[in-house]
Amino acid sequence: MRGSPRQRLRLAERDLWILEGIAQMRFLTTSQLSKLYFDGARWYVNKRLRNLLDAGLVKVWVRNLAEENIYSITPSGLSAIRHRTSGISEFKIPYGLVENLEHLLNINEVRISLALSLPQLGAEISWWRSDWELRSHGRERIIPDGLFLIKWHGLKEQAYALEVDNNTRSTRTFLKKILAYDGLQARAGKIYGIANAIILVSVADPKWLERYRASVNRLRLGRRIWFARVEQMKCEGASAAVWVNGEEKKYSLREVTFCPYGKDKSAHETLSK
Repeated sequence: MRGSPRQRLRLAERDLWILEGIAQMRFLTTSQLSKLYFDGARWYVNKRLRNLLDAGLVKVWVRNLAEENIYSITPSGLSAIRHRTSGISEFKIPYGLVENLEHLLNINEVRISLALSLPQLGAEISWWRSDWELRSHGRERIIPDGLFLIKWHGLKEQAYALEVDNNTRSTRTFLKKILAYDGLQARAGKIYGIANAIILVSVADPKWLERYRASVNRLRLGRRIWFARVEQMKCEGASAAVWVNGEEKKYSLREVTFCPYGKDKSAHETLSK
């Protein structure tokens, strides 16, 4: 009698990490998994992914020969990590590639970059909620692409709302959401129970980044909105000096957090697990 896929493969700790990462982020490319778990070594990640694929724990999506493979979790893979992950009921099994795939992959790119670079700065992501997880807690006026808390050890905790623009190319649409953020903060409102979040905007097209930035500057919406290019974050890291606001100088995420413009408050409130 044949055993289950999980019984046929003895899962190492790193295999469980891979499954957790894929479940949490829905879709990850080979290179993203390589950076996150194997220090960029493609041979090792390909070997582990092949074993997980053969065991039926992950599914591979081949878009075309010119693009990287994409991996998602399967029901068996989710079952393998059920005892390790809180809030697992919010994870969904993808049965097809989503329409906004590039947008999702760019969000994951920012998340991975932060996860890898922050420990070198004495900081870490305490928690992260993606947009689909936020919706499960109830719909609010604003739903960020990501809402997360960073603990800067020995200093403070700070919440951030991430917006990733993937070629929207509409200043009006962009400003509508930014104005909603500004209106909420002006009334001392909270985003899913979180106050004083710094807004980070990642933009794929550098020309549109400048247009968005100029429109925000004209409205004088303050210094809690920062912009960075997707490609620059991929090359230098999301915590590096890639963030700009009303001037040409670029700031690191640490400088953005502790610059004199913002309020030095801790974000003690967190979402319920």
